[in-house]
Amino acid sequence: GMALDSEHDGGQRVEVTGFVAATTDAVWALWTTADGLRQWWWPQFDDTRYELDAQEGGWYRIRTAEGGIGVQGTYVELLEGERIVQTWDWLGGDGTAATQLVTVELEELDGGTLVRVTQTGPADELEQLEQGWSDILTRLEELLDD
Repeated sequence: GMALDSEHDGGQRVEVTGFVAATTDAVWALWTTADGLRQWWWPQFDDTRYELDAQEGGWYRIRTAEGGIGVQGTYVELLEGERIVQTWDWLGGDGTAATQLVTVELEELDGGTLVRVTQTGPADELEQLEQGWSDILTRLEELLDD
């Protein structure tokens, strides 16, 4: 298959993990359906719109006018219950940013699912990306915390 490791382009990577008290199937649905994402992605913005076609070659777009942010991309690989690889383009940027790559890996463990998110990006954005993913994964964990 394609080597999706982008070390050759000089990009850096950030990796964030979370543990979700749910099966990989349940977590998969939370990542790959609009109804699922709506519950934990950017719930702080009431007007966030989630549009996606979760199949390889399909696209997604998540945006909020209230938050002034949005992201879109295409699904490069979908291995059900295990891995999602998607391109990542911030909306409303100046158009010069390189397309980034996000990989989400799910691993079934006792009592839940380990979620590992890896994103490539420019070195000066890594801290911000890491903080953003930490916030997002924390919301995902809390959604399924009893």
